[in-house]
Amino acid sequence: MTPIYYIQLEDQKIAEGNSSNTLAGLKNSFTGPKSVLVFSNQAMQIQTKYRQAGIPTIIYQNDHYTLTNLTSVVTTLVARFTAKKEYLIICDNDQVGSSLGSRLAAALGVDFVANVQEVQQEGATRIANQPLGQTHACRQVPLAAKSIITTSCTGVAGKANAKVEVLDWNMQQKGAAYQYVAQKQSANDLAYAKVVVAIGKGLGTAEKLQPLQRLAQHLNASVGATKAVTDQGWLDATRMIGISNLIISPTVYYAFGISGAVQHTIGMKKAKQVIAVNTDPSAPIFKLANYGIVGDANTVIEQLNQLLTE
Repeated sequence: MTPIYYIQLEDQKIAEGNSSNTLAGLKNSFTGPKSVLVFSNQAMQIQTKYRQAGIPTIIYQNDHYTLTNLTSVVTTLVARFTAKKEYLIICDNDQVGSSLGSRLAAALGVDFVANVQEVQQEGATRIANQPLGQTHACRQVPLAAKSIITTSCTGVAGKANAKVEVLDWNMQQKGAAYQYVAQKQSANDLAYAKVVVAIGKGLGTAEKLQPLQRLAQHLNASVGATKAVTDQGWLDATRMIGISNLIISPTVYYAFGISGAVQHTIGMKKAKQVIAVNTDPSAPIFKLANYGIVGDANTVIEQLNQLLTE
């Protein structure tokens, strides 16, 4: 069967990186021999996580690595995959993963399919299901023998004991210096957060964000939004959840003032628990919700903040 390779970037200065649940999802969602290739500056700290995930892993370690070194990552991967006759390479379905996947596909001269919702096996062919715009429809894309995709995975983490090999990575360094500036948001990165609080236009105005951000801190959650919110400039476009940006799979997803347009729900429907608050009892978001509250989102946010500070 076609070997599968999951590419992960681990920078200790960024609150990002793979969760054990993501690795479990990868292990259970794809058939065939699987390997993880990690580019990192913190091999010692992450070995246990990858060992317990149960997938053979190679960590390319360089103390000077940062997420800005995509060129070096691509160069290393091209050298590894050029001579291979078949493979499926999986990158994260976020901005970094999409950038890496598209660059690598161009360098190798192979197919790149972004935002894959599911991969099915039909005989000897793998078929990638790719959502179509703001609809429930999917485009089925047959994957070539050599393909690269971006997708999101989640599952229940176990405690296996896979082989983890750490290699000294002779990274091609550039002379430019980079400085990390922490954003004053949740400690969790949205793409990997276990808890997400998301807002729609039902919040009313951008001024209502402050109580929501306090709630995110209480819940140790990341803040996300619909396209309508990011288009208005209330939050940065990187916070947008939906087919045009992030498809996430948190443990708990709070939807405040979100009606439930298809463009958005495609990005969050893999959440294990959905708690929705909306003034409209017929809002489509309630069809996805495990728990629903018909009411004003701002009032509920304020009440939750009061409860969590008592």
